[in-house]
Amino acid sequence: MELRHLETFQAIVKEGSFVQAADKLLYAQSTITVHMQQLEAELGTKLFTRRGKSIQLTQAGRSLYEQVDTLIQRSLALQQAMKDIVAGETGHIHLGATEPTASLRLTPLLVEFCNTYPKLHLTVEVGDSRVISQRIASGALDAGICAPPDPSMGLSFEPLFAEPLAVVLPEDHPLAQREHLSPNDLFEQKVLLTDRGCEYRGMIETVLLSQGGNSFSGIEMGSAEMLKRAVQGKLGIAIVPFATTCPPLPGTVVRRFDNIDLHLSIGVVTSPENNSPSHVLNALLTLLRTRLPAAESQPAPILSSALVEVENA
Repeated sequence: MELRHLETFQAIVKEGSFVQAADKLLYAQSTITVHMQQLEAELGTKLFTRRGKSIQLTQAGRSLYEQVDTLIQRSLALQQAMKDIVAGETGHIHLGATEPTASLRLTPLLVEFCNTYPKLHLTVEVGDSRVISQRIASGALDAGICAPPDPSMGLSFEPLFAEPLAVVLPEDHPLAQREHLSPNDLFEQKVLLTDRGCEYRGMIETVLLSQGGNSFSGIEMGSAEMLKRAVQGKLGIAIVPFATTCPPLPGTVVRRFDNIDLHLSIGVVTSPENNSPSHVLNALLTLLRTRLPAAESQPAPILSSALVEVENA
C-alpha cells in the first residue's frame, strides 16, 4: 500500500467527503478518486458506500481506519530510517573484537563514534579470533578486530598493530630477579595457559616447541585476568598480553622476553563479499584503522552506552 493512498483515505474519513479531502490535501478531486480506486483494487474490496451525496465506510473500510494511523506512522518512520541510512546517520553494525583490544583500546573509540552517530545501533561481540572470523565469513558480523584468520576462509586481513606478550611471575619467584627472560627459562617452570583454540596459546606453544620443549603445566584458564590472579596466588607463572599487566597485580612482577619477538598481529578482518559496506560502517573502519594503532598503550574503562550491546562469544 502506498503512503499517499492511506493519507488520502484518512483525509476522506476525517473530512467527510472526497471534495473536502481534496481541498485538505490540495489535490484535484479526480486524484482523490483515483487514489481510492487504486487502494480498493490493491485490497480487493470496497472501502466506501455512497448514500446520495454522503459516503459511509464499509466493514473493510472501518477495519482499515482503525489501523490507518499506525500504518501511516510506521511508514513515515521507515521512510525516515531509510533516509538516515542513506545519509550515513544510522544503521546497525555488528563488530567482533578479541581481548585485550576490546576492553583496553576499543572502548574510547566506540564512545567517540557513538557520540558522532547518536542514531547508530552497535553490537560488539567479544571472543577469540577463530570464532570472530567464522562469524564474519557467515555474514553474522560486519567486521572484526582480531588475529589473522585461516587463509582457507577467504577473508581479508589488514594488520594494525602488534600485541606483545610478557611473563607474569610471583614477586618472590627466582626468575623475578632477572630483567629479561628467554623461552629456555620456562622449561622447568609451571606455566599457566589460556584454553586451547586461543590464538595466544597457539603462538606461545609454537615458540616454546621451536626452542626445544613445552613447559605446559596442564592448567588452563579462560582469561588473562584469571591467569594473573592465579599467579598472584603462586599457582605458577603465566604468559599474557603485556597490555593487560599495566599495572601488575600486587605481589607479582612482569618480565619481557629477550632476543625473541613474541607478539600477535592484530588487525581488521572483513569479508570480500561485503563489497558495498554502508557509509557508517566505512566511517567506523576508517576510525579504527587510523586510531587503533595509536591507542596501543592507552587502557580505558569498560564501555557503557545505551547504544551499544556487548556480547561474549
